[in-house]
Amino acid sequence: RCASVQGSRSDRPEAPAAAKGLVVEQDEAAGTISVYRAGNRSAILTQNARPDFRPYLHPIMAPDGQGVLTEDSPGHHKHQTGLYWGFTRLNGRDYFHNPTGDYWRRTAAAVVQASGDEVRWHTVYDLLDANGATILTETQRWSMRERNGRFELDLVWRGTAHADVTIGEYDYGGLFLRMPWRQGIVGEVVNA
Repeated sequence: RCASVQGSRSDRPEAPAAAKGLVVEQDEAAGTISVYRAGNRSAILTQNARPDFRPYLHPIMAPDGQGVLTEDSPGHHKHQTGLYWGFTRLNGRDYFHNPTGDYWRRTAAAVVQASGDEVRWHTVYDLLDANGATILTETQRWSMRERNGRFELDLVWRGTAHADVTIGEYDYGGLFLRMPWRQGIVGEVVNA
């Protein structure tokens, strides 16, 4: 014989409302800004924004949680750090292959919109010449949303010159994505 006991509606705790949207948090000591799904403590994206290193996004998780879409400093390409921006020829200096403090200096990193259907943050860095003077200040304004099982990232990049600036032609540079790759992995990129 089984018995069940059921309390009245008034003495049962309410089920918590399902959390929706995204949340972004900054850890100033670590130099990171991380995005989470509301109600979940596993970061789905991390903005690395250290004072003396080029800003970059890593890791970026797959929306279904089944893998990491970025790779950070593989042994054969140590300068490639997830998703980042860097010129190879700016006034003769190579900011793409040189992510360290001799080239980059953070001036700001902040969360702009901390939660909701869309979150936003920005980083501001000075690009330095060989003497440590600022040639260009770059501002990266990021926004992220999740829609129909996809992550949507938007970047507005702005450069403010502090001297005459020449950007030389090169086979690559600008916005760059380092994805995990090993011999035999098949991949496809769609650029819109």
